[in-house]
Amino acid sequence: MSVPRLRLMFDVGRGAGKLIDIPRLLLTHGHLDHSSGLPYYISQRCLRRLPPADIYCPPEIFEPLSKIMRLWSEIEQYEMQYNLQPIDYNRFYELQGNMGFRAIRSIHRVPSNGYCIIQRTKKLKAEFLGLPGHEIQRLKLERDDLFYEAEIPMITFSGDTQIEFVLENELVRSSRVLFMECTYICDRRPTERARRWGHTHLDEIVSNADAFADVEHLFLIHFSTRYKRETILKTLKERLPDWLHERTTAFLTA
Repeated sequence: MSVPRLRLMFDVGRGAGKLIDIPRLLLTHGHLDHSSGLPYYISQRCLRRLPPADIYCPPEIFEPLSKIMRLWSEIEQYEMQYNLQPIDYNRFYELQGNMGFRAIRSIHRVPSNGYCIIQRTKKLKAEFLGLPGHEIQRLKLERDDLFYEAEIPMITFSGDTQIEFVLENELVRSSRVLFMECTYICDRRPTERARRWGHTHLDEIVSNADAFADVEHLFLIHFSTRYKRETILKTLKERLPDWLHERTTAFLTA
């Protein structure tokens, strides 16, 4: 999934060829359906003489990915150029203007994290909110402590995770747009199985619907390939509360 305006994408599985021009890659984890396109992505950028891509990943997979890329360079007999960085969970990464992102730990079978695209803006402190405009203008000339810097979560991408990624993170719950995994939607693959494999079941989203109250648009992603498109759409309509269904889109690739 890509955000062209910010020149970044989340994960790089099959189909990476369509996204070679995007210079910034945010990897959620190392499973192949999320990372297998990495060597091709880097190789093609080098072939096209594009600047080295900035690639972010969970710190635990920094060394393994570096090894893989060294081997691919050996196979291709060409030194690939890229900037692979282990993520710092305490850091705000600047993008452009007042936009940036933070990484948020997720809960999966392997080391993983999601990402939150954030807009930084200045807001008037509570003690000055009732003042008329001319008074605020006067105070701005006299002091520099009228405003504080707020972080507004614009887009969050979960990657693969259990439901706690939402329940335990205010940034996620208050995101305007949330791409949230929903691997299983039926009783044949119950919640216990989803959790055992580090995924989220639709039952958990339904039973925790209130956690999504502040999300303006919810995109459900990563449905198991065993489900047909029609089944997914029908099940979401039947199971989700009406108010949440109106805000929800099934992100289907086929």
